Amino acid sequence: MGRRARRGRVNTEALIERERRRIAELLRDWPPDAVESVVDAAFTAWQEPKLRRKFGWRWNPRLRTTIGRALLKDGVVELNPLLLARHPGETRKVVIHEFAHLVAFRRARREPAHGPTWRTLMRAAGAPVRASHTLPVEDLRRH
Repeated sequence: MGRRARRGRVNTEALIERERRRIAELLRDWPPDAVESVVDAAFTAWQEPKLRRKFGWRWNPRLRTTIGRALLKDGVVELNPLLLARHPGETRKVVIHEFAHLVAFRRARREPAHGPTWRTLMRAAGAPVRASHTLPVEDLRRH
């Protein structure tokens, strides 16, 4: 790899080290029980308590500009600890948003990702019906 390519790369480890305090605060404020509580409340609102047991979640520090993602076939939600540490007020919304994808996929596989089923789930859980974030991520992009 040439000198030019290296200079433009984003070093994940360095970013995490630089944001260590914020990430620690996020993990303190959002321990697994707190995340699970949001998920359980959403599944209750969606009247899907049995389906809840089929899905899980994890932190994924390798995510860059994606605040969260739903792995539909695996039934797992991944959350970006770095971006959520910078914007902890987004955590509840992102958790609901991503789990709504898993439930919508189960209910209506052929619909678009942010289609009618997903929007109905978001409203039922009391979360904003917003498809993507507009958070500043310029320093996290790979160049």
